[in-house]
Amino acid sequence: MSGTPSDGANDAVLATIVANRFRSIATIMADTMVRTSRSPIFQALDVASAIFHADGRLISVRDYNPLLAGSLPTAWRAMYKRFGGEVLEGDVYLLNDPFHGNNHPPDVTVFRPVFYKGALRFWTLSKGHNADVGGGGVCGYNPEAADIYDDALRIPPVRVYRAGKYERDVWELILLNIRLREIVEGDLHCQIGATKVGEVELITMLDKFGPEPVEAAINHHLQATREHMLSEIRKMRPGVYRAERTFDSGGKFHRDPITIRATATISAEGIVVDLSESDAQVVGFVNSTQANTSSAVTLGIFAAVDPELRVNAGSIGLIRIISKPGTIVDAVVPAATTMNSISPAECLIDCMWLIVAQARPESSNAGWYHSLCIGAEGLDPRTGQLFATFPTPGIGGSGATYGFDGWDNIAAAGDMGGTTITDAELNELYSPFTYEAIQMDTDSAGAGRWRGGAGGSVRWRSDAANITCVCFGSGALPETAAFGLEGGDGPSPSRVTVERANGTVEDVLPNTLITVNKGDILVTQDSGGGGYGNPLDRDVELVVDDVLNDIVSAEQAEVVYGVIIEDGRGYPTAARTSRRASA
Repeated sequence: MSGTPSDGANDAVLATIVANRFRSIATIMADTMVRTSRSPIFQALDVASAIFHADGRLISVRDYNPLLAGSLPTAWRAMYKRFGGEVLEGDVYLLNDPFHGNNHPPDVTVFRPVFYKGALRFWTLSKGHNADVGGGGVCGYNPEAADIYDDALRIPPVRVYRAGKYERDVWELILLNIRLREIVEGDLHCQIGATKVGEVELITMLDKFGPEPVEAAINHHLQATREHMLSEIRKMRPGVYRAERTFDSGGKFHRDPITIRATATISAEGIVVDLSESDAQVVGFVNSTQANTSSAVTLGIFAAVDPELRVNAGSIGLIRIISKPGTIVDAVVPAATTMNSISPAECLIDCMWLIVAQARPESSNAGWYHSLCIGAEGLDPRTGQLFATFPTPGIGGSGATYGFDGWDNIAAAGDMGGTTITDAELNELYSPFTYEAIQMDTDSAGAGRWRGGAGGSVRWRSDAANITCVCFGSGALPETAAFGLEGGDGPSPSRVTVERANGTVEDVLPNTLITVNKGDILVTQDSGGGGYGNPLDRDVELVVDDVLNDIVSAEQAEVVYGVIIEDGRGYPTAARTSRRASA
């Protein structure tokens, strides 16, 4: 088949084969990172990979964490602007700076050009949340950062391999500014290895089909994807829609809530999102750059259309974003940005869902819980080595949609459930913690005809002294908890506490640093997701099932859903069921 031209139906068949092969190669790259990383963060699927055409068009992604993937086009443009005229076979480039097209600094992007018979054909990209990128804070999060210089080491596009040769001076400049050198060095090489695996697979594909048929297949696929996206947009009612969402605070220097405001114009030709009326950037680590903002807006829209729609240059090109420099969604130097992939991103996604809910309610989502997590760093007395991990990962609930309950105990909206809860036993092996409980919480879900997903709690005990932790995120206030849609309820806010070994209990404020010692127990309570539709319209048998599964209490079943459960368990009484039916 190599080099054989095709047309008509054969073009469509080859385009499908090639598109699926690209997707498979991107998946192989992402899985390579997960299986060869040094830190448990990659193993929790906080990674993404992608394949770009030589001219910069995004062809395919594997978005275990879709927010990471969404900023790859801006990162590629920044890299190519710096090196486009001097790309060599065997080169590898690296970038983490949010003001050079990246999202937040811990998510380091690696780029590799792919040559075939002397011609540049593709780029393979890998991206993952690294355990340390310099600066203050814990696991890359510093709520006491006043600016980007407190935030992290800024790495603009740099060449770390030149024509296959290791650029030792560049590596030393980076690694000497990182506390967890061995872990980060290992994970960067794991990312580089993933791009190499992608290169080998792409060359094999070109050997099989030939460059020209593959090029034609790419063009066919991107055009088909564009038409698919247009068909999804045209299902929405044209018009101008507005939404706003708030997150808790900006860290040490900004304790007030911060609001993002969006105005979207939906037409038959695409979607234009104007964020110019959002709050000003703040002194603190929560400012979002254009790259992160673009990624979050795109993610919010894609989460409300056909899930089979591919993310590539054909589909994302129909979304245009307008922002105002100096605002929370378009921050300028020297703004600190490490939290931009958490709270601002989640609020941007919320705004897109609230907008879609006005244009096509049945395709939107009620609000997901907002991340409120713990990261930890310190010295493991068992090994004498430094460690970094997220011991209490988010396990809240997703929002309900028309016809479906939300997912219980899932990663937050920025991940769209793609990342996983770190395995408790592996985390205990890797770091000096003991898990006392990881559980789903009764009555944590927002009620509705379709209820939100249930939230959950983690109890984690420190078995070492002087462990520095960061509590980062949002959702601890009533106005920042998940929202319901079409008459559905929102859940109660999230909460973090620390039970000290001396018996005292302290509430932990979001976006702060704390220290725990041996015997102290951190408790995170992640809220559930918002409900969709009137709770009194929920099917009685579904309420009963929720009570039997401890998702809903008998008390909430009666007060909120209007269903009496005999003896607190079992089946609703016939009398109450008949009243529901006649209501």
